[in-house]
Amino acid sequence: MKEYTERLNGYQIRDVAYFGRTPENAPIEFDIVKWVECEPHEVVYYNENSSGTYDMAKRIMTEYCYSVAFLVWNPKEPCFEFRSVGMRWLEERPGDDVIDMIMKFCEEKEKELRRE
Repeated sequence: MKEYTERLNGYQIRDVAYFGRTPENAPIEFDIVKWVECEPHEVVYYNENSSGTYDMAKRIMTEYCYSVAFLVWNPKEPCFEFRSVGMRWLEERPGDDVIDMIMKFCEEKEKELRRE
């Protein structure tokens, strides 16, 4: 999974995580996640291997993240649409520095997408 920004106050922009393969008709979108520390615990996860099947692995986790919002590219406008996951964006109340990080990411990514 590609991470597009460093973490800033626990927030980060990265690829959307799908269960299984990314759908062929998936829009261009990015996940704004919030990282949270937790007590160490063992988790089971699956990695796709070179043959296209999945291998099970275990590891100790001390943090997790959850989606707060999505940035979805609208090729008709062309611009990003901001979509909160329920009321999470408002409930989390990220600071101006996080908003600035997101705006800068959108500006740079928009330039890239308009060239394609």
